[in-house]
Amino acid sequence: MKRLAVNLVALVMACAVSVGTADAQGRFGTKRVVAVSQVGSGNGAAVAQDGAAHAARISQNGVNNAGQITQAGVNNTGVVKQKGSNNNATLSQVGANNEACVVQVGKNLSADVVQQGDNQSLGVAQTNRGAFAIKASDCKYEPQVFAYWQRYGYKAN
Repeated sequence: MKRLAVNLVALVMACAVSVGTADAQGRFGTKRVVAVSQVGSGNGAAVAQDGAAHAARISQNGVNNAGQITQAGVNNTGVVKQKGSNNNATLSQVGANNEACVVQVGKNLSADVVQQGDNQSLGVAQTNRGAFAIKASDCKYEPQVFAYWQRYGYKAN
C-alpha cells in the first residue's frame, strides 16, 4: 500500500509496504523536503517544519515504531531510522545549520533528542545493549549492517 501526503509547503514521499501512517505540516518557509519510508505494520511518522531549507527523513522497518521530527529555523537536517518493534524516537531541532540523527535497532527503545542552537551535529544509536553517541553524518549507513555497529563497540551475542 502506498500512502502519499503532500502539504502545500512541504513535499512528503511516503512509501508503505504495509499499513502505516505519515503526516507532514509546514508553514512560513520554502525549500523543505520530507521523506518517509515504512515497511511493516502499525508504524507512524510525523514531521513538522517551520522555516526554510529543512530536510527530514524517517525510515521504519518493523512493527509499531513511532518517529517524529520537528524543525524550526533554517537549514536543519534530521534523520530517524528504526528497525525492530515498538520503538519511539522524537527529534526536535531549533536554530540554523544543525544536523542530527537517531538510529534504533531492537525493540521497546525510546529516544528524545533536542537540538537547540546553531551549527551543531549529533547522533544517537540505540540497541537493546545500550546507546552510543555517533556522528550525525554516520546516519547514511544502514543500521542492519553489522560493521556499522562494530564501529561503536557493539558485539554480537
